[in-house]
Parts: sequence; C-alpha cells; structure tokens
Amino acid sequence: MSAVLRKKLESSGGVPPRVLQNKPFWTTLERTISTWLNGVLQDEGELRLQSREVSPGAALADDLFGAYVYGFRNESREFVVAVSIDNLVAARFAAQKMQQDASRLAEAPQLFLQLLLEPPATRLSEELATTFDMLGAEGEMPEAAAFEGLEIEGNCLVVYYLCDLEGQAFRIGVALKLDAVLALADSAGDDSLGGGAVSGGKGLSQPRVQNSSVRLDVVLDRVPMTVADCLRLEAGTVIELPGTHRSKLTVTANTVEGPVDIAEGELGVWKHQRAVRLKSQIDPAFLQEVAAT
Repeated sequence: MSAVLRKKLESSGGVPPRVLQNKPFWTTLERTISTWLNGVLQDEGELRLQSREVSPGAALADDLFGAYVYGFRNESREFVVAVSIDNLVAARFAAQKMQQDASRLAEAPQLFLQLLLEPPATRLSEELATTFDMLGAEGEMPEAAAFEGLEIEGNCLVVYYLCDLEGQAFRIGVALKLDAVLALADSAGDDSLGGGAVSGGKGLSQPRVQNSSVRLDVVLDRVPMTVADCLRLEAGTVIELPGTHRSKLTVTANTVEGPVDIAEGELGVWKHQRAVRLKSQIDPAFLQEVAAT
C-alpha cells in the first residue's frame, strides 16, 4: 500500500473509498437519523457529521462512546449492530415524557433512562433497516440484544452525528456492519434497492423513473359532504374540522388514477420555513407501482 493511500485511509477512519463516495447512502443515512432525532427531541435541529470510522467488531465496545448503547441483531441479515445515545438526548426525551425540565432529569438514575430510551433506539434500528431494505429473509426487523453479550464478527462502520439545538450539541451514533454497507455501495449503480436509495421496488434507480415527477399534496382533513351541501358552498362559508390536528396530515400523490395516500406527516418548521415531516415510510405499494410503470 502506498504512503499516499495509507494517509487517505487514516484520515477517513479507514472507511473504504467506495463507501465514502456513495453519496446516496450518506444522504439517506443522515436524513433517516435526522428525522428520528428531531422526533425524539420534539424540535428541529441541524444535523452534522462528527466522525466516521471502521472498527473491528471485537473492539466495538471500546470504540462506541455514549452514555447509553443499545445492541441489535438479525440472524438472517445483519445491518444495524448498535445505537449510541448521549445523556443530553436521554434527558430531553425523559423531560418530554414526564413533562419536566430537562436539566432536572440529567442526573436521573441511568437504569431509568436506559429503559426509557430502549423503544426509540429500537425504532431507529428498524427505520434504518427498512429504509435501506436490510430486513431479514422473512421481513424480520432487528431484535434488541444486550450490547455486552453481542458477538460481532468482521468490521463495523461507526458513524456519529451532532444535532445543534438551543446552544447544545446532542450526539447520536450508529454502528453498521461494514459488509452490508459495502454491498449497498456495490449495488449503487444497478437496479437493486441498495446504494443508499430509499426502499421501494426494483427499477426505482432507473433514469426514466428518477427524472419523472409527481405532484404531492398534504391533506389536513377530509370531511364527507352531500352534493346538496357542496352546491351551497360560497366565499365566507365555514367548514368545521372537528378533531383535526396538525400532527395528523396525509401526504397524497396525484397519479393517473387519481390521488393516492402514500404517507403520514405532521406540520412543523424547518430552516425558518413551514414544512411537513414524514412520520411513516412511503407506502411500498405506491413505490412498486411507480417502478412498474
């Protein structure tokens, strides 16, 4: 190995070049973690990459740093190995749940915060596996497992992000099986789902699909109404929307067969502008239909 190549690998934490250059993978990884973290923190913050490096599975316990580390395994398809969450995230999440001030919960018993954070940590592992189409042979999600008891073969890609919010930097880290990430990088140029593309169906990476467009609408609520009532509508008419909430929006796509509900979302603010954040994955049936057209 040349000295130049060795220096490049050392500066990138030993991450293979084809993984570093797989921009769709990094974009999708950041977007998935950002959406999850903003949901946990109940606020919108800017996510930025802190570090990425390759770690031997046997040394992962030494390379993962964070107050709370959760392990995961999937017998048929390993991808998400661990999720690391710092104490600031734990305190903020606990404050949301218990309706208390986060500063008062920063010194809460670690076991209490560890158990409280396990469901959202598991949800992140499931969202990553689903987004990258890395579920098990029968669609199995990653299973929570004691991190200390995991026997990890091969290398892992350890990635840490920081979320800047209200003068604090909240940190979240993930450990992914390097072999699985390399498989995504290898498939980035074909018609399979990997390469960091969001999951859906074969053919979504084809240029004719990628370059096409579809109109999306966000629906606040739907109210049934008779034709007679519709004919009486005029400027100034008030239509009541009982039970409507901005966290329950429906995202629809206009297709040749009419509007189709494809996801659920909630209204919020992103970069000082009104925005809608998706709360669910895009309906796989819609993605398959798009890929088949």
